[in-house]
Amino acid sequence: MKLKKGIIFITANVVNKRILCVFSIILFIMSSHAQVKELSMELELLNISRSNIHPSPQGGIIGDTVPVSLTFEFLMYNHTHKPVLFGSNTKHYYRPAWDSSDYGEIGRFLMINKSDTIALFTYYGSLIPNNRKDTIAYWATIEGVEDSEDHPVFRPFLHHWSSVGKDWVRQLYNYLKECRFVYVPIQADYQRRLDEFEDKSMIDSIVYPRDIIEIKKKDPFDIIISDSEEEYYIYPPISIKQEE
Repeated sequence: MKLKKGIIFITANVVNKRILCVFSIILFIMSSHAQVKELSMELELLNISRSNIHPSPQGGIIGDTVPVSLTFEFLMYNHTHKPVLFGSNTKHYYRPAWDSSDYGEIGRFLMINKSDTIALFTYYGSLIPNNRKDTIAYWATIEGVEDSEDHPVFRPFLHHWSSVGKDWVRQLYNYLKECRFVYVPIQADYQRRLDEFEDKSMIDSIVYPRDIIEIKKKDPFDIIISDSEEEYYIYPPISIKQEE
């Protein structure tokens, strides 16, 4: 009889642990789902600036164009009635000599394609609760002049597309179309800012990213190609979109 009671106790204990485990998973999913409902992001615009000046004297043909920078406009949608705290500062990552240690990186916009992961360049901004509750625009770039001197990322990326010939627009478009874009908040940097609030009750009255946010791309996806003469066009043309 004692043996049966022991078995019943162990079985009940295991069942309780499993219930607690399942309950914890459900809470985690609900928390993540709640964050998705609070904040969402879209890639609104992607502009590629081109130039007819080849970065290298070898291999270029007069009249060819090459990409010199990519500019991304992201929109953050706040689905709550609370002010939103949001930022990104990868200048601190690419230019560590610039002292922003008190501010931190806050968050990174990542462009991911298979084994490639690039943190887009963003500038320091005022990290204060934004009372424009509905939408916030945030800009990021890939530009050679902003690259790291010790561990360059942007210059090799741009050079790759400048070396594929006149077909670089189509190839770069296909690459970007396959990319995922995410925003990765750095919780320690957000927490540092929250700790600075004198009125701690403010923390419950604002919303800020706590989980990775998957950034939605437009469908159909297109890009803007522009040059120094302020001429531009949309790629792909309508005829190509219809074929797809």
